[in-house]
Amino acid sequence: MLKIIADADIIARCQRQLINSFKPFSGKKLQVRLGHPGASFPARIRWYEDLGIWIHSSKTAQSRYWNAFGVIQGGDAGPLSITCEINFPFCGIDRRIGGALARDRDGRIFVVHRGRIGGGRRGIGKSFFEEHYRGAWTLMEDGDSNTSVALVGALKSPRFARQVAQFVRKIDGIKRNAVFSSQTEIFNEITLREELLGAPPETLKKELASLCDRDLVLVDLSNRLIDLGFRTGNDGRRDLFALDRSGRLAALFTVGTDLSEEVIHKGVARLMLGGGDSTDNPSLFFILPALPETAVEEQLKRLRIGILTYQWSVGRACFPGIETLLDLPR
Repeated sequence: MLKIIADADIIARCQRQLINSFKPFSGKKLQVRLGHPGASFPARIRWYEDLGIWIHSSKTAQSRYWNAFGVIQGGDAGPLSITCEINFPFCGIDRRIGGALARDRDGRIFVVHRGRIGGGRRGIGKSFFEEHYRGAWTLMEDGDSNTSVALVGALKSPRFARQVAQFVRKIDGIKRNAVFSSQTEIFNEITLREELLGAPPETLKKELASLCDRDLVLVDLSNRLIDLGFRTGNDGRRDLFALDRSGRLAALFTVGTDLSEEVIHKGVARLMLGGGDSTDNPSLFFILPALPETAVEEQLKRLRIGILTYQWSVGRACFPGIETLLDLPR
């Protein structure tokens, strides 16, 4: 279980590290107004084209480190709306603040979120977050109580900035879809919806650092499949699927971030159930960080589940041999 960090010096260092993690990306400084018509203020943001988000960071008087994020670059069209905030108190524990820093038993520090994402919008708050947000969840020792929190990212990971950006885009997705029927959108538009990646809060995992990378692997795999000529999408029930040019369901994919028995079993069930009602007879692929032991590999072969391994290169997942493995109609 994670344990919340309340020490002022550690929080200050982590805040600096959060901001510094974006330095490898080319950011464009913009002077904008944040808020909404009638209640906005001038501010300077930094827009990261490669990540698809902007960030504004400052300190509020005697209270917190304020980190506001959004997904629209901004200009002269009017005030920019804030998608979400990942704030930290200067010291101590403040459950009114959505963001927090927490440490695991190995000393690794994670940025987590309690789910306060409304920003004043009626009906969009902690309960909405817990009902709609899908991602990596864990328990955190939150002072004298335990709290279920969403993992934003592993602070020292070389992919931390991408993890934060994906969290922000997911929040944007569930907010935008709050007033629409998600069922209608799924059938009207085939696309990879990041807000449907991940698990509901009941799923608590042990290997938190690799779990923070799971959804990034799916996004990178989707992009690679598009490069190979497929259309990709997901629907909440299936992690990722690929359609060929004729619109046929060609393949289903799921990702496991470790080789534990629990992960393997759940992944197999997700693949088998995800393709069971399709007349297209799609190919099934399990995406893993390494090949499992021989006996498990043979079992997957008997189930006609292909194994595709991934590795990290310059902060992105790549998939050696994917062209050979995916010997499918394009």
